Amino acid sequence: MRILMLLDTEFPPDIRVENEARSLIDAGHEVHVLSYNFGSRINYEVIKGIHIHRIGIAKQLAKKMLGLLNQFPLYRWIWAREVSKLLKSQPFDAVHIHDLPLCCLTESIRKKHNIPVTADMHENYPYLVAEQPYMNTMPGKLLLSKKIWFSQEKKWLKHANNIICVAEEMKSRLALVLGNSDNISVLPNTLNFKTFVATQNPLRDLRERLRDRFVVSFIGGIDAVRGIEYLLEAASEIGNKIPELLVLIVGDGQSLPLLREKAEQLNINSKVLFEGFKPSSFMQAYIEASHICVIPHIRSEQTDNSSPNKLFQYMYFGRPVISSNCKSLEKLILEENCGLIFNDRDSHHLAEQILKLYSNSQLRTELGDNGRNSVLSKYNWEATSSALSKVYPA
Repeated sequence: MRILMLLDTEFPPDIRVENEARSLIDAGHEVHVLSYNFGSRINYEVIKGIHIHRIGIAKQLAKKMLGLLNQFPLYRWIWAREVSKLLKSQPFDAVHIHDLPLCCLTESIRKKHNIPVTADMHENYPYLVAEQPYMNTMPGKLLLSKKIWFSQEKKWLKHANNIICVAEEMKSRLALVLGNSDNISVLPNTLNFKTFVATQNPLRDLRERLRDRFVVSFIGGIDAVRGIEYLLEAASEIGNKIPELLVLIVGDGQSLPLLREKAEQLNINSKVLFEGFKPSSFMQAYIEASHICVIPHIRSEQTDNSSPNKLFQYMYFGRPVISSNCKSLEKLILEENCGLIFNDRDSHHLAEQILKLYSNSQLRTELGDNGRNSVLSKYNWEATSSALSKVYPA
């Protein structure tokens, strides 16, 4: 089959999109991706066997069009035009849409081009939008609507032939929204040994920089829903009990200045290291330099149904995980006995769990070993990507 994927950002990078595309290519399919070009890339190239077509656009315009998708039709018009142009220029057997906004095209693609459509839900998008700080500002309340994303989700996904999501909890929610689960498959963001593990590079000075420290790490995007401030509060509470404590924060995002300010206010600058954004090829180095890895997400309908890549990375490299009690994370961690759970936004409970692992190196090793064995045996891309073969049989 010739499959056209739609993605409303630049590509690469996107781990999930690349994993899916490579799996489909390995199964004998031809995969094309239509994505944005924010100015520095060529409009067509082939990378790792993936045919990439790009739409030239300013990044800020793309963001504004997306934010106003339900108020103004420019986003839909541009994408409908570019998709039609590509579908008319060469034959495709299926269209695979990544995430909810571009699902505004599901009905028109099926009717106008008579091509089956798969909707790939990376996030519980309506809840993700509702959680954004700008949605609760006065301009956001006046110009935008949280409720419309929920009605659009139901309307758009009704026209999809197949739906793929990242967690069983998300499947259950979508089944309630749509009235059935027959065409919904689960494909979690598990670890792909080919595209992730094989690309890791050492950081030769990292071990030396972190020598003699007890390292508790957060790795990932930094925004208001990640709950990192509660990790800083926990560090402040137990700093005297763990003199060598170091909270290592690897990542960037809009909340980073606020976190730096909070560390200053808590007087824990000597116990926090902000590393900034680092390429995914250095994740092994940072994880293996850590004693504990933390996922402190604030609980919501979005995070209760999530499947973050970082969880499986932490597990694979044998580090115990401390996670907030988001449903999908708590279920997996407890079932696999690979970490501890704390109540979200409860920095005291998080501090207690860190202390528990700090004082028991045997427990850290046991939980880390359990996580690694789970990834090797079942929580890896090769084992979980069968959902793709059901949608796109060879």
